[in-house]
Amino acid sequence: MDRNRKTALVMAVVAAMITISCSCPLLSLTSPQPKASPTPTKTAKPSASPTPIPSATPMDTATPAATSAPTETPTVQVQSADTPTHTMVPPTSTARPPTATPTHKPPSPSPTPSWAYEYLEGSMEQHPNCGSVYLEGEVTNQGGDPLDGITVRLRWWDNVEYELSGTAGGHSPGKWGFSPLSPDQNRAHQPFVLDIVESRANPVPLSEELHVNMVDCSQAGQFINITFVANS
Repeated sequence: MDRNRKTALVMAVVAAMITISCSCPLLSLTSPQPKASPTPTKTAKPSASPTPIPSATPMDTATPAATSAPTETPTVQVQSADTPTHTMVPPTSTARPPTATPTHKPPSPSPTPSWAYEYLEGSMEQHPNCGSVYLEGEVTNQGGDPLDGITVRLRWWDNVEYELSGTAGGHSPGKWGFSPLSPDQNRAHQPFVLDIVESRANPVPLSEELHVNMVDCSQAGQFINITFVANS
């Protein structure tokens, strides 16, 4: 079929359709319109293994940073010219001397009793004598003047004798002496004790004791110039 014929046929078909549509207007208006079919919704098929949803990991609780306490700002008070100003004077520290460390002192010696008479140190002389052992001396005041009537006591072993100084005892002024041992009584060792006492009847000591130790009469058997001095 040639081209022109095909064209004519197509035009005839179109014209026929136009004629039909124009001749039935009421039918097209009253005929119910076909309802649109709803588009089917595809249902998602579940996966074979459900993927677990990771749980939310709790965040670490933040430790609050330490905050320093607010520093109080001192309030400066403005004083008027009439208000007296008190100036704070810092206390003056007084230097104290170092505390002395106590030292332990030895106990003080007991005071020596004050005697009415004292032996004159170093006055005694001694010489050998085995014929007649004796002891003699004198009693004086502070100026060296002889004192008479002073009682001198001699002790040895269980024996005791008393002599008055000076003329009261048959001696020179202030002098006294003892001859306690006879030649047949001389001993190789004989201790003697001399002192001044109140009296024969009241032998209260008025001086310290002087110990004279005779070791051997061939070395010392006579003891002379033994001097006691009054303190007043």
